[in-house]
Amino acid sequence: MSIYYENGKYIVKVCINGRQILRRKYLGKTILDKKSAQACEKDLYISYGDIQKDYEINDLLNLYDDYIFKRYKETSSSTNMTVFNKHIKKYFVDRKISNLSRNYLTFVCDQINNFSYKDIHKLIFVAQTFINFLNLYGLKESSNILFVYKNNRVNKRINKRIWTGEQFLKFYNCLETNEERLLFALLFYYGLRIGELRALKVEDFYIDRVYIYKELTNKTRSKGQKVLSTKTSSSVRYYPYVNDIKELKDLVVKEKNLKKNDFIFIKRINLKDYKNKVIGESTIRRMINKYSEKANLDFPLTPHEFRHSCVTFLINKNVDVKYISSWVGHSSSRVTEEVYGHILPIKKKKVAEEFSSFDTIDTIFND
Repeated sequence: MSIYYENGKYIVKVCINGRQILRRKYLGKTILDKKSAQACEKDLYISYGDIQKDYEINDLLNLYDDYIFKRYKETSSSTNMTVFNKHIKKYFVDRKISNLSRNYLTFVCDQINNFSYKDIHKLIFVAQTFINFLNLYGLKESSNILFVYKNNRVNKRINKRIWTGEQFLKFYNCLETNEERLLFALLFYYGLRIGELRALKVEDFYIDRVYIYKELTNKTRSKGQKVLSTKTSSSVRYYPYVNDIKELKDLVVKEKNLKKNDFIFIKRINLKDYKNKVIGESTIRRMINKYSEKANLDFPLTPHEFRHSCVTFLINKNVDVKYISSWVGHSSSRVTEEVYGHILPIKKKKVAEEFSSFDTIDTIFND
């Protein structure tokens, strides 16, 4: 017997090739039903059994889920699994490892390269990750099958939509509440990621600055709101207050009667009661659409495009790239240059025009 029931929970104990293995959790969750315990037992035999077996790929999918969440941050893992289930999984279900011939993998590679998807980088990364996972279970045909861009895609840049400072002010002047003004000022002036914005609590606003050191996401294994550390260590940063942000924060705290440990942007249940649950990204998107139309702007932004607008605004104001990188929490100025490199040629052209205004060369030739 390898499945045990104790105190309302299941424990799986197996012995494989002389190795004792015990599990109290399966796919990141406590095992509370026998069906999950049996699935855990099956996956353990697959993971630690004879690797030369010709596996059904369907039997490996739960293991792949676990593989992803152990390798990457929870938000990234959730996004990767969403992309996999929607776009990649269909090419592999109901097949065995032995069915994945070199020709078939080449076909899948071509399909992915020709796929119409806004973030082809993500699609290719997920495909590569799944192939690497299958290599652990006996896939032999994947060498030299490159899940990469075709040549005509390599240098293709995705144009990022932005607002200028003037467009943002038109939008900002249409906002109706102090909470909305505070929210969008933080997005535009500081270039916060949406998760960083949603994670802000009253205690994160100091006398002279605001502290960014965490993010809140709904993209978790348990499908609930969860506070995590920032995307990278470089994302931990302080900001001095800009314009009326401190005053707006004080007004919001007073209006909503918030305590020190409360989130700033919490969801309202009724006029008198607030639930300590942060507003969702879809709510913020609806705000953007509403006030973009009211301001007669040509297009609304996504919440993350406020971050693009912030960086572009600073570049156009001739702020040094290394300071911009520190301001928005990039790991280095190189990252900033890579992501916003499409703007820099415009700046170089302006520099060239300045040099062209000199009459040095004409003077040399006249002499």
